[in-house]
Amino acid sequence: MDTKKINVGVVLQSDLHVGGGFQYELTMAKVLQKTKHNTIFFTFSKSNEQILRDNGIEVVLIKKRIIDKLVRFINRTELSYLLAPRIKLISKIEKEFMKYNIDLVYFLSPSGLALDLIRHNFIITVWDLCHLDHPEFPEVSFYREFERREKLYKGVLKKAVAVITDNMITKQKIVRHYGVNEERIYIVPFLPPSHIMSDEINVDIKTKYSIDGEFIYYPAQFWPHKNHVYVLNAIKILKDEGIHLNVVFSGSDKGNLNYIMSYARTLGIAKQVKYIGFVSDEDVKALYKEALALVMPTYFGPTNLPPLEAFALGTPVIYSDTPDFRAQIGDAGLFCDLYDVKSLVHHLKLLIYDKDLRKILVEKGKLKLKEILSNKIEDTLESIFDLYSIKLSTWKNITNL
Repeated sequence: MDTKKINVGVVLQSDLHVGGGFQYELTMAKVLQKTKHNTIFFTFSKSNEQILRDNGIEVVLIKKRIIDKLVRFINRTELSYLLAPRIKLISKIEKEFMKYNIDLVYFLSPSGLALDLIRHNFIITVWDLCHLDHPEFPEVSFYREFERREKLYKGVLKKAVAVITDNMITKQKIVRHYGVNEERIYIVPFLPPSHIMSDEINVDIKTKYSIDGEFIYYPAQFWPHKNHVYVLNAIKILKDEGIHLNVVFSGSDKGNLNYIMSYARTLGIAKQVKYIGFVSDEDVKALYKEALALVMPTYFGPTNLPPLEAFALGTPVIYSDTPDFRAQIGDAGLFCDLYDVKSLVHHLKLLIYDKDLRKILVEKGKLKLKEILSNKIEDTLESIFDLYSIKLSTWKNITNL
């Protein structure tokens, strides 16, 4: 069926230092440019604006104002629901959407801004529901973060034109916990960032960061759920057995870095632990290429980007042994028991001494990535826009709503 093009306002809200969240949004922006519909991109960060332009994405920068917080507060009160038909208090961001004749808003993250829209329909993204899976972790429980997430999902999921998630496990949880019509939930798999797909690397990473000897790599922000202590315990056991293996951590500190580095000193392995902060895309690629393995013993899922990055760069993957993570990468990695650090020690020894196993895992990783890349996710997104375009034709020209 022929459908008219619509104007889709795409909101990129994550900051570069969010890491995986920003890379996801950047990758999706590039995919959205391939659809037949008109995509207009919006962001709130000057630095993000430049990065997007450098990647060939024209973007509208929306400057935040203090008054916007007041409008947001009023719009989220019970009183606003009674007054809205008479007092149309429109937020700054929604005025921008009106200025650019946006027909449908697409939030590339689980954005609370969806709660503020009073004249636009929207698509919302759900990366995970880890606050339900692991509510004991401080990053999803302290300072009422759990309640904030619940308010967001309960407020936006049923109203969304479409809910985007990257896997069937999260889709089923959304249906079960929030009662969303499963026909409105679309699976759009994670893709590795486009810059990872290039093999060109022009940096001597070991010299740059003074890495002496073989190392494993873990790119992750320092949240408790990332489970850095598990890696340190494995390094300690190997050291006691006479095996010297380094670990390189990269990523922003989210409050847990000092504890992790102090723990490394307590174990007597501080010299084997290299924290290099938030690093460039080029350095990340070089770290993957030189590492013995990506080691990612995280509790949160059900999917993550680093294993896909490792597959693209020919790096073996050691991942948490959960049904979710097994569903994501199949037999293309080794799985460690988060309640038994010796399982990680065992896998590391295998990779150190069995070069053939390394080759097998690299080949399986490339095959798994090829399978993932075969998904034409732009077709899924375009079908959502087409269906909405048909419904939109019943009221688009009405001016007094």
